[in-house]
Amino acid sequence: LVDRTLGTFDAMGGDGELILIDDGSEDETWQRIIARSQNERRVRGQRQHKNFGIEAAWRKGLQAARGHLVCLIDSDLQNRPEDIARLFKAYVQHVPDLVQGVRHPVRGLRRRRLFSRGLNLMLNVIFGTKLRDNKSGFVLGRKSSVAPLLEHRNEYRYFQSFIGAAAGVRGYSIIEVDTDFEQRRAGKSFLSRFPLFVSARIVWELFKYRV
Repeated sequence: LVDRTLGTFDAMGGDGELILIDDGSEDETWQRIIARSQNERRVRGQRQHKNFGIEAAWRKGLQAARGHLVCLIDSDLQNRPEDIARLFKAYVQHVPDLVQGVRHPVRGLRRRRLFSRGLNLMLNVIFGTKLRDNKSGFVLGRKSSVAPLLEHRNEYRYFQSFIGAAAGVRGYSIIEVDTDFEQRRAGKSFLSRFPLFVSARIVWELFKYRV
């Protein structure tokens, strides 16, 4: 992740920084983050003392970010770090409030593809949006635009599923960019063990958010 992301920054010719969030990991994640940050000025680490979830990790990263443009990307390499350059190019060309990566899963992710399409349709109907991949968390935009998306009155376990809807209801201009969505390199998806339970929970949170 670090090598590919920094390589992308170099290819873009920009002075980007990579902020890595250790969200309460119990393995050697934090030690590896420290090692990379000591040897590379563009890598910085932030640590949560327990797992607070991806939304809390996003908030912590945004608070630490020093640039005015930010990009959210998971560390499991399902989203390709090289595609950051594609999102940035779209931002420069159109200057929208948000650029969102539209995920195109590779072979072996059929169940996830069907789940995402069904949920995306529900989100579009309920929130009046026309996005192709509402719940993609691979987004780029101004820090001042991305941070408000994480401000809401209720608590959600899977708020990452509503990132596109949160932008849509705020009237954001959104540019969608096609990206590859590859097999996970490490860890397990929150959909892998109990997809029906997770689906029902997300649908409940969807209506809670709408109200």
